[in-house]
Amino acid sequence: MIIVFGGTTEGKKVAGFLDRKSMPYLYSTKMESTRFAMDFGEYRFGALDADAMTALFEKRGIRVVIDATHPFAAELHENIARACDRSGIGVIRFERDYRLPLHLSEKAEIHEAGSFDAAVSLLMKLNPQRVLAATGIQSLDPLRPYWKRREMKLRVLFSARSALTAQKKGFPAGHLIMMNPPGTAEEERHCLMAYGIDCLLTKESGVSGFLPEKIAAASSLGIPIVLVRRPSLPAALQVVRSLRELGGLLQQASLRA
Repeated sequence: MIIVFGGTTEGKKVAGFLDRKSMPYLYSTKMESTRFAMDFGEYRFGALDADAMTALFEKRGIRVVIDATHPFAAELHENIARACDRSGIGVIRFERDYRLPLHLSEKAEIHEAGSFDAAVSLLMKLNPQRVLAATGIQSLDPLRPYWKRREMKLRVLFSARSALTAQKKGFPAGHLIMMNPPGTAEEERHCLMAYGIDCLLTKESGVSGFLPEKIAAASSLGIPIVLVRRPSLPAALQVVRSLRELGGLLQQASLRA
């Protein structure tokens, strides 16, 4: 049995690939998410620590683990690696594409930060009038030292959970932008202009996270970008970047079984 830790575009790609190969799998997400058609998949949701994962692997007879979660889910990556080590199971990381077109990386004013703490320090030095943090609701706490002192708009997915979280943490309601992420550079550009943004804070979320569109929009307006680099992955994760590579590893795993 295969388990896919998803909740991302990459997770859906893996699920579709397994369906086409007629391979049964368990698709797992932390939060309940919008269901999508799965021919050979079974869906579950709920947070799992390393102990709970280990128990689930044993209960369901898991032999292959595919981590297709968000690149910034560092704790989840660690828990998956730890549970797989305990269970003697190899783990495959299905990675997204992080490449930026050369003309964007050369033209845009990008300030890289290795963490949110470093990003806050950079923002303080840049001293913009109004920052847009396109970093999601989970970034509220690490960005608190900034938004408590300076003006920051935070863009999050439209959900009651996000609104409630922001309220509980004391984030100004008028600074919360609830919307789906713009899918084109032009839509992103309109968003930046509509809110009078003069600095964009975003994460290294790759092509599927619309990073090229964000950078293109900010660059076209002469807006500096503070880019939080994605955390490193546990060494135990075997990284693949295409469905072809994934298929090769799954074939090897089936031969060893």
